[in-house]
Amino acid sequence: MDFTNCTFIHGILIFLCVGCVQNKRKLKKNADDISESNSDLHLNSLQLLKRYGYPSERHSVVTDDGYIVNLFRIPRRGPPVLLVHGIGDSSDCWLVLGPTNSLAFLLSDAGFDVWLYNARGNKYSKGHTRNLSSKQYWNFSYEEMGSQDLPATIDYILRATSQTKLSYVGFSQGTTIFLVMCSMRPEYNDKIKHAILLAPVAWLSHLKFPFIDILTQNLEQLTALAENIGLYELFSENPALNLYHAQVCNISSPAKVLCDLEYYFSYGLKNISNLPVDRLPVIASHIPAGSSAKTFVHFMQGYVSKRFQRYHYYGGGKNTDTFGSPEPPEYNVSQVSAPVTLMCSEVDWFSGYEDVQTLRKFLPNIVNYVMFNKNMDFTHLEFVFGARVKALINDPVIRLLRYLE
Repeated sequence: MDFTNCTFIHGILIFLCVGCVQNKRKLKKNADDISESNSDLHLNSLQLLKRYGYPSERHSVVTDDGYIVNLFRIPRRGPPVLLVHGIGDSSDCWLVLGPTNSLAFLLSDAGFDVWLYNARGNKYSKGHTRNLSSKQYWNFSYEEMGSQDLPATIDYILRATSQTKLSYVGFSQGTTIFLVMCSMRPEYNDKIKHAILLAPVAWLSHLKFPFIDILTQNLEQLTALAENIGLYELFSENPALNLYHAQVCNISSPAKVLCDLEYYFSYGLKNISNLPVDRLPVIASHIPAGSSAKTFVHFMQGYVSKRFQRYHYYGGGKNTDTFGSPEPPEYNVSQVSAPVTLMCSEVDWFSGYEDVQTLRKFLPNIVNYVMFNKNMDFTHLEFVFGARVKALINDPVIRLLRYLE
């Protein structure tokens, strides 16, 4: 689960490290340097594809509840593969490492027809067929992504490609919503050739994010406060924040310690060189991409309840009205009959070893299971953004999908 760029963490780090920025002119010059030397910094998904000479298409999918979800496609003649990003992120995550290391480019080079999903509410998918109020629009969590976005997306891709099945690669929240879809709408299991779940997130009993207890000890009150002040969206795209991250995450920045500390406190990344330092400004400038406050609350509820369950409504009997019981039901992941590969790590703060073992007990069709041991120090972000991602994740993913052709 990608708790990207938590403003609470930013405040702490900036307070502690403001003395590191000795010269504002140096920082400004550094920003100019990275803008000139790295032209990927401000490019969106379609622009990144164009820059590297890949064909690209934009497709709009309308869900049953009226949300407009935008997909980007790298068309090829091979079998379709759907890539699904983590929380607060976008299709950019599959592209920002460039053509030699990013999974979307590598899959396209291998001949696959690549489709990049963008969750409702992120910077690429903010449309709706009706003129909703902000409160109405943002009234969704990861459940609607799984029960509405993914089925509509999969049906659209299969129609467009005249195929009956597609392969699926999800990271973090992208695994959560896959499990939701196949639990709530089990007929979609038959439309999945194979699902590769990177850093799977379902149960969150052993979440190691250091601020999670602070955030959840008064979760009901925080949820009510957000509702009262109209805080429905979190971590929307912010060009000023993107530029800040690009500056401090440059290897030559006098303020790089801010980047190091943020990535440690956010993801447990002890060694920033586990990410490709030459691409770090590009990675940092493309996240976050926005999501609903309700999505973050839903994940935090899972930590509190120790269950992989539907959204818990506080007060007023809405749980009983919605679910027929005072407690929301758990997702029945034993319904996930599609063939699944799990790839996880012992040191992952968000896809914890113990929680992955719980998931394994319930999934009926695990074909492959890969667990990186703690000596590898392979953290959550590295499943998509890591310096070792090509050798440890992308090449094995491509070999597996080729084998299934």
